[in-house]
Amino acid sequence: MLDLMIKGGSIIDGSGCAPYSADIGIKGGRICEIGRVFANARKTVDARGLTVTPGFIDSHSHSDSAIFVSPEMREKCEQGITTSIAGMCGSSSLASAGGKLADPKNLSLLEKEGKFGSNIATFVGHGTIRKAVMGLENREPTEYELDKMKSLLSESIKNGALGMSTGLIYTPGSFAKTEELMELSKVCAAEGGLLSSHMRNESDRLIEATEEFLSFIKESGARGIISHHKAAQRANHGKVNTTLGMIDKMNAEGYEVFCDVYPYTASSTSLSARFVPKEYTADGKTVENLSNSETLKKIIDYNKTTYDIDRIDWALVTSCKGHPEYEGKYISEIAKMMGTSDLDAALELIRISGNSTGACYFSMSEEDVTTVIKHPRAMICTDSGVAPLSSSYHPRLRASFPRAIRRFVRELGAISLPEMIRKMTSLPAYVYNLSGKGYIKVGYDADICVFDYERLFDRADYLAPDLHTEGLNYVIVGGEIAARDAEYTGSLNGKFIPRRQSRNGS
Repeated sequence: MLDLMIKGGSIIDGSGCAPYSADIGIKGGRICEIGRVFANARKTVDARGLTVTPGFIDSHSHSDSAIFVSPEMREKCEQGITTSIAGMCGSSSLASAGGKLADPKNLSLLEKEGKFGSNIATFVGHGTIRKAVMGLENREPTEYELDKMKSLLSESIKNGALGMSTGLIYTPGSFAKTEELMELSKVCAAEGGLLSSHMRNESDRLIEATEEFLSFIKESGARGIISHHKAAQRANHGKVNTTLGMIDKMNAEGYEVFCDVYPYTASSTSLSARFVPKEYTADGKTVENLSNSETLKKIIDYNKTTYDIDRIDWALVTSCKGHPEYEGKYISEIAKMMGTSDLDAALELIRISGNSTGACYFSMSEEDVTTVIKHPRAMICTDSGVAPLSSSYHPRLRASFPRAIRRFVRELGAISLPEMIRKMTSLPAYVYNLSGKGYIKVGYDADICVFDYERLFDRADYLAPDLHTEGLNYVIVGGEIAARDAEYTGSLNGKFIPRRQSRNGS
């Protein structure tokens, strides 16, 4: 007897090919039959008139950020995500504890003991490694320190990390020079790991930052992924055409370079990452420097020559520790509440929250987002964690995948549905060596989404980010129903996925 049967759906199998109608039989967490299935099943999902796809793979997430507090990962399950790639932007919680790098063998233990609502695999963060060895110091590592970082990176990959991620606008990753990153990239490649990078710049110096990242790939031979690829600020719109051409050139030369992208025109990160120069974040002294009149003036002068700061109505505060009254408001609105200038308000938020304020920044063009999404080596992502501690956050946390389908397939017609599903399933499975995932095939894991294509709608937006998706009927993880009508069921059938040596078998 089958554990579960999905009856009569229109199957888009992840390959990019046209849909076909069939039943799917599931037993022991795997797909065992596809076609006309006559066997009895303990449970049946009626998928007539619905679309059936592989479960979505979040190609760039921060799902490890609260994994032990909220192992259910409900925000992922409730938008169709059955596997998350975590540990991005230089920070990896699963590979660290108390701000220090944990014993890398803990990753191996997670494979045996971890139970989650959705599957998860992780990178080890360059920033996490650097902090464990050097703290938050703004300097080059000594030979001993660099060797220690190399050793920790090597051991982490051997014990299951996918590779190394960088966050080169964040402390302490921003302090690393090209030479340090090059040496670590070579170790990453030697261990068979991937290199994922939140690059040093995504606006005025986007092209130069891309050149730096591609130099790591060229020198090391590692497979690389540019994180949440974008061109921020109006003066830089259109630069993605150049950077995507650079990716194409590298691939034509025999390297393997990919990118991920979220389907929104607003980014999201901390206020300090946007408004405080890296030299004033060293040693964890961001708040101290903002409280010093002399350094505060230097920070203000920096901003006046970098941003249009007369009216910061392009930044929406999503979290402000200890001050919920400011969450969900634009900085220009908060400035009026405080009776001060917009820039002074932004810096004051960083200070009073203890450098724990985040915001959404409306700085991208939809034309650029469409251009990146259409690229054949671009994968869809959330760039988000789980279980937010505030009621306001970027809607991508809950709705990236339904939005990508609704906006860029159904409304704009920028890409076909089978191709969009490929970007969400088999492509990231290939990039991250996720054996048995990314396709609807006999023998593959039963990670599956069932949805009404015409009704699929991402209700979450910037002012109401917690609204659930419409038209998402079922999300299945390892043969168990994890979400029904975009409501998490309580299932904990997801697992930690360690790095594999072999390619996805297809």
